[in-house]
Amino acid sequence: MADVFLSYARPTRSRIEQIGDALESTGYSLWWDKALTASDDYAMVIEGQLDAALCVVVAWSAQARQSLWVRAEANEALDSGKLVQINLDGTRLPLPFSVLHFLDFARWRGERQGSPWSEFDARVASQLRGEKAADAATFAAEPVRGPALQGFGKMALIGWASIAVAALMAVAIALVASGGMAPATFSAVALVGLGVAAILLALAAFVLIRISMASRR
Repeated sequence: MADVFLSYARPTRSRIEQIGDALESTGYSLWWDKALTASDDYAMVIEGQLDAALCVVVAWSAQARQSLWVRAEANEALDSGKLVQINLDGTRLPLPFSVLHFLDFARWRGERQGSPWSEFDARVASQLRGEKAADAATFAAEPVRGPALQGFGKMALIGWASIAVAALMAVAIALVASGGMAPATFSAVALVGLGVAAILLALAAFVLIRISMASRR
């Protein structure tokens, strides 16, 4: 069983060899697809090694972003809580990985001191000790939050209230037309209805502004 599983896109293999050599010199055992042979069932071997590894390093790049294999391996690593992400060329990571921590390796040329290697080595070591990353825990908790546009429920209430006011006004007009309500009484009812309608319109404008502000966060 290897300590670290390396996930990457083939065009970046030379960069991965450099990272792999550095990890092995630190004392970690690695598995990546250069260990595959022509007789292997690729999917079965990769799945087995992915499950067995204690840490999965996903090296994102423009090519990796387009790779179904890299995305699948990254999803498995995220689900199992052993994902460490690096970015080889500054490409934008796909969702949901763009909201998780990653290390910028675009300018890394093999140095073992300072950033980003020191933090990368610390994260790999943390995974090997069985410590879950804080950002993964945060990500797992995020779906519990209410949606940013939840204010639309208030808009529905205001809409129903407006319909009720319009219905009452229609009834009052019908009563006036049939002689069941005096014009003076209708005038009073109409003034009250207009006042309520103005209040509802102001509330609707307020809620729409709040929804717009929340959706931009």
